[in-house]
Amino acid sequence: MTQTALPFAEAIKQFRQMLPAKTATARAIDGHEPWEQIARKAIDDGYIELADEFVLFVEACVRRSA
Repeated sequence: MTQTALPFAEAIKQFRQMLPAKTATARAIDGHEPWEQIARKAIDDGYIELADEFVLFVEACVRRSA
């Protein structure tokens, strides 16, 4: 049996709840910035190294918290 992946917007919402409010990533999500900008902020905050990793990183964080 396979699990259905969360829609990305829902994963972002859950991921946001894990972030400290003062991070650039959290502020970008709260400001409804485009995904590319959020990914760049996640790089700046040290969560990921490449923007292409963003979706996988968010999904992994959400899975671990479940």
